Parts: sequence; structure tokens; C-alpha cells
Amino acid sequence: MTTAKENMKILTDQRDKLLAEMEAMKHKIEGLNLAISLLDGGEGGLKAVSRRSGVKSYILGLLQEVGAEGLNAQKAVEMAAQRGDKIDRASVSSLLSRFKLDKTITYDGTLYRLKEFSPGNESSPTEEVGQVVKGVFR
Repeated sequence: MTTAKENMKILTDQRDKLLAEMEAMKHKIEGLNLAISLLDGGEGGLKAVSRRSGVKSYILGLLQEVGAEGLNAQKAVEMAAQRGDKIDRASVSSLLSRFKLDKTITYDGTLYRLKEFSPGNESSPTEEVGQVVKGVFR
């Protein structure tokens, strides 16, 4: 007879396996979409995101969009391609590294995230509205 603790472990293991499979499928779909867009119009069909139009803000926008999921340079390039935009992978990598050094974003060894979406970085309600209350306990 299995205990509740054993049942919980079985269920969480199954859930984790399905989540991993779902993530893998999502990446496969993104890759297929990229391949389709490249075959459909080649890279000439993609509109380049130039320095003047704001690669920095484009990448920050992608980071905001993905939230806690995070992204890396390759994923950013793929997301841009899905939108019909072309961004240079090396430029994205450089920007992500610079944002990390500036402490604008965090890096967990695999993915970059805005600080607000980093694990363990839940802000308090007073921080969210820009007020800091020191020494107040109720």
C-alpha cells in the first residue's frame, strides 16, 4: 500500500516530466517557425533591428515578455525572427552580458531574466509603488 507521501512524489515526478516535454516541444516549434520563415523569405524577408531603432530596448522588451521563463541569445534571435525582425546573435550576447554587468538583469548559468523575475526576488508592496518604509512593524 502506498502512502500519501509516495503518491505525492509520483505525481510531482510525472508533472515535472510533462513540463520538460512541453518545454522541449515549444523549442522544437520555435525552431520550425524559424526554419519556415527563413525558407519563406530567406533572411532578406526579415527586417533588421538597427542600433538606431533600439536593439537595447528590443531585448529588454523580450526579457519583459518572457518574464520568469528567461531567455538566452539564441532564444532572443528566434523570437525576433518569428516577428519578422532580424537581430545579430553576437550583438544580443554582448548586450545580455553588459546588462548582467550593469546588474539590470540576472543570469543563472543558462538563462537571463530581469531582476524582478529572478527566483527569490519578490518585491514587497511598498517597493512596487516606489515607497520605502523603514523600521515599521505591525
